[in-house]
Amino acid sequence: MLRKIYFWSAFTTLVWLCTNCGGPSMVRPLPEPGGEDTTGIDTSVVTDPDTLIVDTLPIVNRDSAFAFSNRFGTINIFTEADLVKKSGVYYKANDFIGRPVTLDYSFISAAKDTMQHRPFVLMVHEGAFLFGTLDNEMGKATWLARKGYAAASINYRLGFNGGSEQNACGGNNREVVQAVYRAVQDTYAALHYFAGKADELNIDPAQMILAGSSAGAITISALLYMREADFEALLPGIVKTLGPLDPNPKGAPYRVRALLSYMGYGIFKSSYINAANAKPTVFFQRTGDNVLPYQKGTFLSCPFYLSSEGAKPVSDQLRRLKVAFELNYQPEKGHHLSYTEEYVTNRYAQFMKRLWAGNRHQVVNENFKTVEDIEIK
Repeated sequence: MLRKIYFWSAFTTLVWLCTNCGGPSMVRPLPEPGGEDTTGIDTSVVTDPDTLIVDTLPIVNRDSAFAFSNRFGTINIFTEADLVKKSGVYYKANDFIGRPVTLDYSFISAAKDTMQHRPFVLMVHEGAFLFGTLDNEMGKATWLARKGYAAASINYRLGFNGGSEQNACGGNNREVVQAVYRAVQDTYAALHYFAGKADELNIDPAQMILAGSSAGAITISALLYMREADFEALLPGIVKTLGPLDPNPKGAPYRVRALLSYMGYGIFKSSYINAANAKPTVFFQRTGDNVLPYQKGTFLSCPFYLSSEGAKPVSDQLRRLKVAFELNYQPEKGHHLSYTEEYVTNRYAQFMKRLWAGNRHQVVNENFKTVEDIEIK
């Protein structure tokens, strides 16, 4: 085992030296967007500089091909007429009362796109784990597809005992933790599903981006930062009751590059986020959010539920860890925001372009005005 570790460490160091050192004659030319480059291992994203990360997913398009393309930014290079939707089923499971449910998705991208292996955004809708459908995210998915991304919105298991659309606070901690756990299981299943269809759908499994609104933001954050042990600490026996957090750990591999959240944010503990797992993140939340606390409060702002932390403490945690983020806040009361979907997706796209260019910033915007912009050294 040690011999293998030493071998991969030496190999990765050699690759880095060959591609990053020396004069211009030693720099490999960048592939054209859409071209394939499977000659090496992509180690372009290392959140902890003291940790050697070897990613076995092959390079398709390097980050620089996305960063300096005219795609993926604020320019809409396709019209809605250029786009095509595809629907299907990605997973089957039992809901909160044991009924079998079939979970579907809607995928959208340019129909006649010459670029191979596009970055892919997986979108998870809002609804307090009680209501809502994938259609809620298709507006933003459409704007992203017009910029050249491929995107999909999923339905996931909804409902918990005692809760209803009219009264999200009617359950208990056991029920809400299980609801989050089920949503995370479904999102894991979707990631493996789309990674397994990368060639068919013309997406890059090493360039996957998670986007979620409200309950969807809670779901993708829990997927990135919580493990079975964390859920067990909140609710002992949950893994035995509901099965593995990742239902298919040996499924098609993928890599999540960033987290894009909207209409609030929530995580049970910001301490789940550390140097090894922190991801670049975009936040959109009101400081007076009455559903998901902007600072700290209770889950879904229900008085008898577990505590939850919002965009402010989580962005502060990313700040300490020197991870890129963009915090968009409105100093107003209420859960719903007043940004247009076009504006939100433009912010998402600009953030990803900076990330791919290696231009890492920590940005804070009040409404539409930038009040802080710090370059990470």
